[in-house]
Amino acid sequence: MSGLTDQLNTEDVHRVVQHFYLQARQHPVIGHHFAGIDDFRSHEEKITAFWWLALGGTVAELANGAPAIDMINKHIALGINAKDLELWLGLFEQTLDEEIQSTLASAWKVKLREIAAHLKKLAIDKEAGGIQIKEAEK
Repeated sequence: MSGLTDQLNTEDVHRVVQHFYLQARQHPVIGHHFAGIDDFRSHEEKITAFWWLALGGTVAELANGAPAIDMINKHIALGINAKDLELWLGLFEQTLDEEIQSTLASAWKVKLREIAAHLKKLAIDKEAGGIQIKEAEK
């Protein structure tokens, strides 16, 4: 993954995010998950920042800095299921194929699948994602 943000810029990432959401918001199965977002421009900026950082970029390279994003809990609250995640993943991969050069798209897909697997583990499978602290026995 190293070097991917050396070959992309934040405008490239924003273009991918924008194109993805144009498709996702109209999708017959997953579109409803995006209906409650009032300020989509702000949402896209947050997601662009998320992807920029996930792909190896730095906060200093972001025009507005890094917004606070709690991706896991946001998705848990949406009640996404495995089918939703698979559709999201397929749509995002299709967007990458349409919007950026194939080598870059392939590299981004590696990170996309890692994040999707992590999201599935925590938000869908409800597996623990951190240190478990049990109460001391009395």
